Amino acid sequence: MYKGAESYLNKNSILYAGLLQVIQRETAEILEASEDGVFLRDTVSDCFMLATDNIRLGEQWLKAHGNRRYPLLLLFQKELVRFAEAYCRLSPMMECFQAVYIKEKLPARRGNLTIRPADIGDFSFVSSHYGMVSAEELTKIIRRGQLFIGSHDGKPVGFIGEHLEGSMGLLEILPGYRGKGYGMELESFMICHMLEKGQRPFCQIETDNSNSMRLQRKLGLTISEERMYWME
Repeated sequence: MYKGAESYLNKNSILYAGLLQVIQRETAEILEASEDGVFLRDTVSDCFMLATDNIRLGEQWLKAHGNRRYPLLLLFQKELVRFAEAYCRLSPMMECFQAVYIKEKLPARRGNLTIRPADIGDFSFVSSHYGMVSAEELTKIIRRGQLFIGSHDGKPVGFIGEHLEGSMGLLEILPGYRGKGYGMELESFMICHMLEKGQRPFCQIETDNSNSMRLQRKLGLTISEERMYWME
């Protein structure tokens, strides 16, 4: 079933990078797969992801697995967002573009930061500056070795990580250290780190986040024309 799922997703490998990542790292529970789409659950993050251009089929799949309650659902069609609101009682959380690093050449790193893996002792520091994930999720990310802290002259200036479902994120530069290129350096590090693990680096850009859009373009990521929709 993995092979059939990948065949559909590779028709738009930029937009569906997240689903392909979950399948590649073998944490995908394939709920449905056909030549018209894929519906899966990531067993690490408990995220459900549904990719299909066949709206009726997507509705059928959401109904068929509705007993799961979908703590977090990723969709790619507005029509299915409206259906999930009405039928699954979910709320839109975030509308994004997908950005994927597909270049063979590694991004240049300036080397101005010392970057190390975070440990659980860094939880308070990170949580005090970043509130977009729950305490439980942040703890899991740290314990999985997926969060990194950048320091300059011995002082922490920011951090970056990998969300549980496999996307780059959690990027934060502390006030007073912004505008120095540290965000670009941290993400360059993260791209190299993911490539070393054999993963395709990707992230999501909220549609109104112009700063992130500029950063991804500077780093040479390819950005999807289509949008994606997170619901909870």
